[in-house]
Amino acid sequence: DAVTPDGPPAGIGVSNSTDLKSLRARAWTLAARLAQRNGLSDLVVPLSGQGLGFILRDVPDPALADQLDEESLSQLSLIWWQLAACSELTLAPLVSITPHLPTESVLRQALEQQDLATIFDSVWTLDPGQTGHRLWRRLGDRDWMDLLNLMDSYRRIHRLAEERQLDLWATP
Repeated sequence: DAVTPDGPPAGIGVSNSTDLKSLRARAWTLAARLAQRNGLSDLVVPLSGQGLGFILRDVPDPALADQLDEESLSQLSLIWWQLAACSELTLAPLVSITPHLPTESVLRQALEQQDLATIFDSVWTLDPGQTGHRLWRRLGDRDWMDLLNLMDSYRRIHRLAEERQLDLWATP
C-alpha cells in the first residue's frame, strides 16, 4: 500500500512558524507582495496583533475600470477579493478594523452601514466559476505561489488559534 503524505504540496507552506506573530507577519508580507505586483499596493495595510495580519483599507480606485482592459480589470478585482477573503474583511468585528480605514473610505462606509452591496458595486464581482480562467491560469508563478502561501498562512493561523483557543480578533 502506498502511503499518501499528509503534508502540503512542495513549495507550499514552507514556513514552519508556530506562533501567531510570525504567521501574521508572513500573511502581511505575502499580501503586500501580491498587491504590489497587481496595482493594489496602497490598499493593503498591516494589522499587527489581531486578525490575519493585514486588512484592505478601501476598494480599488473606480478610475481603473476605465483605464484597464477587461482581462487586467478582472485579475485586479479577483486579487482584491482573494485578499479580502484572506483578511476576513467582511467577517471581522468592525471595532477591530474601522480604526485602520480612512473616514472617506468606501469600504469603511459600506461596512459601518452593513451595506455589502456597495462593495459589490465598487469591486467587479465575477462569477466564482471564472476564477480559474481569469485568475489562476493567468497569474505569474510568483503571484501564484504567493497566493497559495497566503491561503496556507490563513489556514495555519486559524488552526493555531483553534488549538490554543484564541480569539484572533481580540484586542491585543
